Amino acid sequence: MTPVSQAVPLRADCIADSAGGLTFDVTAVVATEAAHLVLRHREGDEEVTLPLTPATTGRLRAALPSSVALPEGHWDAYASVTEAESDHRLAPGDMDVHPSASRVPYETRQGNLSVESRVPATLLWAFPSP
Repeated sequence: MTPVSQAVPLRADCIADSAGGLTFDVTAVVATEAAHLVLRHREGDEEVTLPLTPATTGRLRAALPSSVALPEGHWDAYASVTEAESDHRLAPGDMDVHPSASRVPYETRQGNLSVESRVPATLLWAFPSP
């Protein structure tokens, strides 16, 4: 098995749906059963680890359902596709974001993939300010 080169960053296309779900399609030539995607909260110690599974040739997919908690804030995206490598930052690919999405993928100034998790607008209406 050939290890993935750190010189060529892994790129992830993202789909953010209206219900709060996120799908990440990572371009990877090789992968093992240990492949995973990690979202790390920028201001805390929290992280969410998702398995990367084969989707199509040369693509791995991770899904974050709306039922999985992702507290408000900015989350940096990392991935590892083999046992021999540590997590490294993902580069953003194509992004399909629903206008009412509460979890929004974006490209940072450094060219990395991150996700902003926000309180859905429907919750803001449910709890009016005093």
